[in-house]
Amino acid sequence: MFLYPFKTIWLKAHTDRADIADKIIQQTYLSDAGYKKTDGLTKFFYGLANENEFVLENIGNPRIPAFYEGDILGVEEETYVKIRIGALKHTRMYVLYCLLLLMGFIFWLRGLLGMDTVDTNIMYIFSGVLIILLGYGYYFIWQFQRKLASGIDFFRGLLSADIVSGNDVPAIFKR
Repeated sequence: MFLYPFKTIWLKAHTDRADIADKIIQQTYLSDAGYKKTDGLTKFFYGLANENEFVLENIGNPRIPAFYEGDILGVEEETYVKIRIGALKHTRMYVLYCLLLLMGFIFWLRGLLGMDTVDTNIMYIFSGVLIILLGYGYYFIWQFQRKLASGIDFFRGLLSADIVSGNDVPAIFKR
């Protein structure tokens, strides 16, 4: 979708699920472990991770996107990782932002065309707010697009995996 700050990728790793989970856990402050740092390694994420799935929030690397949610699928040496990279934690926040802009634009257009009687000072203020919201949305999406490639490369390197298309993944692993 155009301007949609979320992307799903598939990675094919040549290790088992436990090894993939261990690599992700080494980079993560685990929320179910009482937020404790168990070793001296640098941690980039906060969240949950196990052998089946992970939900991560970027807290330590400013060059990669903010949120990662993934499923670890497969058996033995044929393991696929489905990663949903997002600028927002939930899609509904983006939809709410877009609806807010749409309603604001409709109000602004009705006032501009004279369909509603609106004070000109209110229209100036509202126009400024609408322009600021549009600018913030553009900046937000631009930042996500700029960081997306480095986020994908980070996980490719971390998991020693290759990017595959969704068509190359066996149907039994897709949900």
